[in-house]
Amino acid sequence: MVINVLDHVERCYSNEDGKVILDVLKRALKSGETVVLSFKGVNSLTSSFTNTALIELMNTFGFEYIKNHLRFINTNKHINEMIRQRFEFESKRIVNEKLLATV
Repeated sequence: MVINVLDHVERCYSNEDGKVILDVLKRALKSGETVVLSFKGVNSLTSSFTNTALIELMNTFGFEYIKNHLRFINTNKHINEMIRQRFEFESKRIVNEKLLATV
């Protein structure tokens, strides 16, 4: 399944834009199939959009599920870096919180 971001929002800027994509992704990922998110026509993402649209998925599906079921196409260096940095930061934060909880 391919989801074109600009079919659902005009831009990838705000939390509100991210919420729209989050809802679309949640419905699609529940199928268990691989979901491809296309950023065709998008030049950049804000951290607000990325956090809401993608990072919040970790609350429902977990990082491993997302890693195995979500792909990105039609990206550029900026988009790739934003997504990579946010997932890396949040994954480390979650691991650290789990470690602290066991102490």
